[in-house]
Amino acid sequence: MSDRPQDPRHQRGLELMNEIDPADGGRMLDEFATIAPDLGRFLVEFAFADIYGRSVLSLRERQFVRLAALAAMGIGGAPMRANINSALNVGVPVSDIAETFIQCLPYAGFPRVITAVEQLKAIVAERADQD
Repeated sequence: MSDRPQDPRHQRGLELMNEIDPADGGRMLDEFATIAPDLGRFLVEFAFADIYGRSVLSLRERQFVRLAALAAMGIGGAPMRANINSALNVGVPVSDIAETFIQCLPYAGFPRVITAVEQLKAIVAERADQD
């Protein structure tokens, strides 16, 4: 499902996804392959190749946008975890991720920001246990 080497757009998207978070990206594509393979293709080609692969914002800036959008919408669970891990994987410091969530307070409110910070705290603890 995730191998479409003849499609340069798909290849670009896979390369960017693997740069940011190969474990979660690959896991999602495998999960989608059994029930909704087109969803994986859309994720790779549209989200990563077309949108995330644009050159206007830096990779670091893109991480902040993703995290702020998820926090503002109150999205937790696997999507938030994957994006926190992605930010950490590309070198965004924990303090900058926390500050991103704090900046969402006026727009998203305390419950959503607290939920996001709790997920950040859990991921930091998990990563510390793995070291």
